[in-house]
Amino acid sequence: MFTDVEGSTRRWEKDADAMRVALVVHDKVLRTAIEAYDRFLFSHTGDGFVAAFASPMCAVNAAIDAQRELGLPVRMGLATGEAELRDGDYFGTVLNRAARVMAAGHGGQILLAESTAGLLSGVDLIDLGPRRLRDLPTSVQVFQVQAEGLRTDFPALRALDAGPGNLRPRAHELHWTRVRTRRGASGGQGSSVGDVDRCRRGRQDPAGVGGRGASRR
Repeated sequence: MFTDVEGSTRRWEKDADAMRVALVVHDKVLRTAIEAYDRFLFSHTGDGFVAAFASPMCAVNAAIDAQRELGLPVRMGLATGEAELRDGDYFGTVLNRAARVMAAGHGGQILLAESTAGLLSGVDLIDLGPRRLRDLPTSVQVFQVQAEGLRTDFPALRALDAGPGNLRPRAHELHWTRVRTRRGASGGQGSSVGDVDRCRRGRQDPAGVGGRGASRR
């Protein structure tokens, strides 16, 4: 997961004292949300965080919890894939992808690459379609998380291809109630509740890893 305060430079220039106070609250909210889901917080960018989670579900739950409490407009991007852990930091193409997904969004928005969306169950998502993102050779299918207490209407994504915002017809909305299930020890199917429980005690995997090199605003 990669997060960033939208318009941070403008806010610093307008009122540095107010921004300094707001960032203290911002950092506390994000750290609390991330630490609740077996995170590996491996970077603090000044006005954002980069974290890996035990599973994509953990990352999404942390993002939702944080957005409900944040006062500043924070955009969040998630992608899932393999990454190399070296000297306490992650490296790999999935980091770039997550960074670009995040950079396409707006404050208050949680965006997912298809690599994360396809592994979730019990999460309400809006399909924003395949989008061309800066520096990525192929289009990325982008989804927006919907949850109670979160803003739902946003402008068009900041992508290389022009397109509408997320106010699409209802037919394009996806309600992921059972996209992928897990089998328990008895052979039965698992549940999203079980996934949440595992988030809080599972091992650290580079799932939902955020990226570096995102354009700053």
